[in-house]
Amino acid sequence: MQQIDIIKAPVAQYVEDFHSQFDEILSTKSEWLAEAIQRLNASTGKKVRPILVALIAGMLRGGDPPKESIDAAVLLELIHTATLIHDDVIDEASTRRGQPTLNVLFDNRVAILMGDFILSSALIGAIALGNLEVIQIVSSIGRELTEGEIRQFESAERLHLSEENYYDIIRQKTAVLFASCARIAAIMTGAGNKDKERLNKVGELLGMAFQIRDDIFDYYRSDVGKPTGNDLREGKVTLPLLYALSTVQGEAEETELLQLLSERPITETAVARLTDFALSHGGITYAEERLLDYIREAKQLLNLYPDSPYRTSLLALADYIGERNI
Repeated sequence: MQQIDIIKAPVAQYVEDFHSQFDEILSTKSEWLAEAIQRLNASTGKKVRPILVALIAGMLRGGDPPKESIDAAVLLELIHTATLIHDDVIDEASTRRGQPTLNVLFDNRVAILMGDFILSSALIGAIALGNLEVIQIVSSIGRELTEGEIRQFESAERLHLSEENYYDIIRQKTAVLFASCARIAAIMTGAGNKDKERLNKVGELLGMAFQIRDDIFDYYRSDVGKPTGNDLREGKVTLPLLYALSTVQGEAEETELLQLLSERPITETAVARLTDFALSHGGITYAEERLLDYIREAKQLLNLYPDSPYRTSLLALADYIGERNI
């Protein structure tokens, strides 16, 4: 049994219901869309966010998550899925987790429309919930994610090499969705403002750790579910390289590295040089330390809640996010 199966055991039935409902809301008359949805289900990972929603709702409720939390998890995962499709088009990615992307199987036009179809399905789901607080959160997620992605491209273009800027961007482009999952799970159980805020913070911390781990993957030459070196090819300077650059002593080396980053397109030779530099100057170790700081803080907040199978699984989920290899 895989680690994620053990983690989701307290909400196993919930996860099954989630998958059924996810497929149902995406039912379509289009053969292309039906094929795309089938392929998406095989390439979008372990569904960490829906599991997070279920476990938080179960912990707060002291039992099975309410049905409404399944509805909420579905619409949040729809938003995430739509952004993945659009990201693959923008990044010109050919594979995701070893599977061909939709823009390769079809073309960019069709892939964008498929992402829009899924995003529209999420908005329908949000309205069907009839909860204005949830609708407000969902309505703001797309804006935050999009702005975060645009800011990342801006930073790459302008070589804005600041750790503070990096954290701010990944908070906006990734952590906001994790935070929304946690907050909406609390809303669905009727939790008070204190719990909403605390669990929103837990979600944000886990999202920050999740993105840093993703960024670390980019520095290794192995199949971890996305093309390695892809961020560097786009000029995106993530935490491992940011830290390594901060250790540069000589002006000549700094000039050389900045010149490599400013090239468009960045050559494979430059990608290799920058990757090796990040690895040899402690970039991965530093990024992992920061990642674990976020995990530890999230677990400290979770430990404020009474012991239960749900809390135990949430703590294990935090560790999984920090240690995952895909």
